[in-house]
Amino acid sequence: MKIFKDLFTRFFYSVKPVFWIAYYSFLEALRNRLLLGIFCLIIPLIAGAKVLDVYQFGQVKMIKDLGLFATSIFGLLIVFILSFEQIIPDIEKKSVYFILSRMGSRNSYILGRYLGIIATLTFYNTIMTVFLIVLLKFYSSYWFLELISAMAIYLLKQSLLTSMIVLFATFTSRIVVTSLGIFFYAIGHSYDFIRMFFESRENPTLMFLFEAVVFFFPDFSLFEPRLRVVHDIPIAPQAMLLVLLYSVFFSLFYLGVGGKILSRKDL
Repeated sequence: MKIFKDLFTRFFYSVKPVFWIAYYSFLEALRNRLLLGIFCLIIPLIAGAKVLDVYQFGQVKMIKDLGLFATSIFGLLIVFILSFEQIIPDIEKKSVYFILSRMGSRNSYILGRYLGIIATLTFYNTIMTVFLIVLLKFYSSYWFLELISAMAIYLLKQSLLTSMIVLFATFTSRIVVTSLGIFFYAIGHSYDFIRMFFESRENPTLMFLFEAVVFFFPDFSLFEPRLRVVHDIPIAPQAMLLVLLYSVFFSLFYLGVGGKILSRKDL
């Protein structure tokens, strides 16, 4: 019993700094006026999707399509804005000294900031999911609960992108972080087209280099459930599980590398 008690005590004191960093990061994000302003603009836009249906696409399909698209874009903005306003300024202004002196190791800081951003993404995604489901119920009298699965996939995608941005933020400036983040996000949606291009060239060396890049950088096109949800095609549980494992693997990899870089960085 004493062994388990000691293990629990060590676990508690190792997790406690991570929890408090994530908690204060979440509160700081909720007070971000830019995010609140964007959120207040997106909600009326989704609610007014009926007006935008000029091609008779269908009210329900239009609302689902616009709602999922808005969620994806808003999550992308959250990732970049919070990474710029929380992680990079801490390192550039040396305020990370104060946090580390009270909250523990640099790995705890990285994980806490990451979980704070994930908590913010979960908060806003939950609100938008509930709003979409209620809005669709009003227009169609059906509960489209498959939106929960779609939003969960988007959350995994945003979590994966967050871990990548956190990694970049540990060793470079805002401009470079923005450039790298947008570049790999765009490339991650274009792997199929790039693979087809290299295959048409019939160059084994290029294909080997491409597959090596794909091994270290995620394929974000796997996290696009919008077309399936809009056209009422169910998302298989096996696909959800594979996407979850894929996201967790890459996120842990990026956070681990980021923690190593920050631990060796001369602050």
